[in-house]
Amino acid sequence: MSKIRKSEKDSLSVIKIPVTGDVPSETLDVVLKVASLEAVYSQASMDKVTIANSLLVEKLEDELILAHLENKRMAAEQAVLINKLETANQELNDLSYTERIINTLRDPLIVMDKDLKVMMCTSGFYNKFNVTEKDTEGHYFFELGNQQWNIPELRYLLESILPEKKVVDDFEVTHIFPSIGRRVMSLNARQLDKANGGQLILLDIEDITDKRKIEEGLAEIELLFQESKDRLQLAIDAAGLGTWDYNPLTGELLADSRCKEMFGLQPLVNIDYPAFIKLIHHEDRDHIDEVLQKALKGINKGEYEMEFRTAGTINKKIKWIKFKGKAYFNTEGAAYRLVGTSVDISVQKVLDHSTTELLKKKDDFMSIASHELKTPITTLKATLQLLDRMKDRPNKLLVTLIVQANKSMERVTTLIENLLNTNKLTEGQLHLNKTSFIVAEMIADCCQHVRIDGVYDIITEGDKELMVYADADRIDQVVVNFVNNAIKYAPGSKEIHVKIEKVNDMARVSIRDNGPGIPPEKVPYLFDRYYRVDSSGMQYSGLGLGLYINAEIVKRHDGKIGVESEIGNGSTFWFTLPLA
Repeated sequence: MSKIRKSEKDSLSVIKIPVTGDVPSETLDVVLKVASLEAVYSQASMDKVTIANSLLVEKLEDELILAHLENKRMAAEQAVLINKLETANQELNDLSYTERIINTLRDPLIVMDKDLKVMMCTSGFYNKFNVTEKDTEGHYFFELGNQQWNIPELRYLLESILPEKKVVDDFEVTHIFPSIGRRVMSLNARQLDKANGGQLILLDIEDITDKRKIEEGLAEIELLFQESKDRLQLAIDAAGLGTWDYNPLTGELLADSRCKEMFGLQPLVNIDYPAFIKLIHHEDRDHIDEVLQKALKGINKGEYEMEFRTAGTINKKIKWIKFKGKAYFNTEGAAYRLVGTSVDISVQKVLDHSTTELLKKKDDFMSIASHELKTPITTLKATLQLLDRMKDRPNKLLVTLIVQANKSMERVTTLIENLLNTNKLTEGQLHLNKTSFIVAEMIADCCQHVRIDGVYDIITEGDKELMVYADADRIDQVVVNFVNNAIKYAPGSKEIHVKIEKVNDMARVSIRDNGPGIPPEKVPYLFDRYYRVDSSGMQYSGLGLGLYINAEIVKRHDGKIGVESEIGNGSTFWFTLPLA
C-alpha cells in the first residue's frame, strides 16, 4: 500500500490542469477524481508487470536449483567412476611393480592363482630346474616338468595346509628331480587376498641340500674326532704361551723369548712392528695386519683372535701360531697399548689334517675290503656245501669243486693280507697285479657258484680270443658283482649274456639281463658309494658298495664303466679295459 500511495502522490504531482478564470468546485472535484483514477490505473499496470517478472524469476530460480542438483548428481557419479579408474590403475601399477620386484629375485619363487596355475616365476626358478617360461607360465603347478612337482607332501601343503593357515614356513621336502637329482627343499608359502576378491599364492623354494649334508657331516665328524679333541685339548693346555706388548704411540714392540722362538728369532733380537709383520706368511700377512689395525681402532672392543702361519723359521719350517689379545685406549680414545699371547698350534693343525685324512682312507678301505671278502667267501661256502653232499658219492665234478674252493680261499687270503698291510691302509687303495690274459677264459672260470646251481645260464658271446692287460682277480670280481646283481635284481631272467668286443683300442665287456630295467632317474647314482636300487618297493641286502667297487677297479685300470637300461627291456652293464 505504501508503494501505491507513493505512486499516487507522484502521479498527482505531474498532472497539470489549465485553469482560466474561476473553476467551479464540482468541476475541480471531478478533475481530481479522474486524475486519481489515472494514477491508480498506471500504478496497477506497473504492479502487473512486477508480478509477472517475479513469477518468471521464481520459475528461473526453480530451474536453476534443479540444474544445480542435476550437476551435483553427475559430479558424484563422475567421482565414483574416477575412483574406480584410479583403483584399477593402482592395481595395474601394483602388479607391474610386483613383477619388477619378482624379476630381481635370484632364488626360485613361483606366483600362482588360487587354482595353482602358474602366473609367473623368477629367473632363479627357471635356472635352478632347467625349465622355460613357455613350458611353465599358464600351466598347472603339479603338471610342470613331466609332473616332477607332483610330490605327495607338496600337494598336501598347497591343497590342505595353506588354505587353512594362509602361511606355511620351512616345510621340508626331499625328492629326486630328473634334472638335478636328489634335493632337500625348504618351502615357504603365502596365500594373499587381492583387492578385487581374488587370491594369489606365493611359493618360495630354497635348496638346503648342501646345508643338510654339512650338518650331517659335522655330526659324524664330531663323533669320530671326540677322542682326538680330548687329547688335543690336553696338549694345548700343556703348551707354553708366549707374550708380546706393542705401543702404537712410540712404535715399541716387546716380546718374550717363547714368542720369539715361535718366529725363529734369538732371545736378544729386538724387532719393531713392520719387521714383525714380515715374519708372517705372505698369504696371511695382509689379513693379520688388517685384524690388528681394526683392534687398534676399537672394532670389536679392541679384542682380537686369529690363526696364521709364520714366514718360516731358521730351519725353513713353517709354524701355525694363534694370537689372542686386546687393545687399550686412553681418555681421548687413542690406542696406547696392544697386548696379546701367542701359542704354537702346529701340532694341532697337523693332527687335524692327518687324522682327517687317515680316518677317511681307513673308512673307504675297510668298506671296500669288507665287501670284497663277501664274494669269495660266498663262493667258497657254496662249493663246500656241494662237496659235503658229494662226499659219499664222488664224481668228476669233485675235482672242479676242489679247484674252485682253492681259488676262493686264495682270494680270501689275499684280501686278508691287504687288510693287514698298513702301507695299503695309509694309501687307501688296493694294489693291482696286472697281467695279460684272455677275457673269455677268465669269464669261463668265474661265477662257478652260479653255474653249479644250474638255475641260471651265463652265455658268453663275441671275440673269445681278445686279450687284455689287467688284474685278473679284480676283473673277475667285477664280472661276479655284475652277475650277482643280475640275479638279485632280475631273478626272472634265467639267461645272463656276457659279450666281449673290441671298441677302438679298448676291450669292452657287457653283462646283459632281461629283467625289469632300472628307472632312468636312478641311473646317474648307480655307481655312487652306498647307493642301492630299490625296485617296486622291494628291499635288497647289501651296503651299496658293489657297483662303487666295480667303478673304482675299472677306473684304476684306466677304463670306463656304464649302464644302459630301459624299463621292461632289461639292463646292460659294461666296462672297458686296455688291450694287451
